Amino acid sequence: MLMQIPTPAPGQLENWLIPAAAVASSMALLFRKLFPRKRTDDAFVTRSELHHELNAIRDKIDARFLALSERITSLEATLHENMTEIKACLARLDERTKK
Repeated sequence: MLMQIPTPAPGQLENWLIPAAAVASSMALLFRKLFPRKRTDDAFVTRSELHHELNAIRDKIDARFLALSERITSLEATLHENMTEIKACLARLDERTKK
């Protein structure tokens, strides 16, 4: 049955395939425009809920920032103590080697 269909000439297939694809894509876009997805009541957010969520996110960011700044401060103090100890050891080593 499929053997009875004549084979198209070279280039003949592209002559109707490209316009058919363009028409199909425009029909799909038109369908999506005319029949949008139905939204549930859960999808809608009130302005007060939005502000509440934004404030919660802002509080989380602030808490993380404070935790990071405290951690950086403690690391800075530890680094300063280590550098002071290294300087003291280097000074003692320098005194030993001068003799």
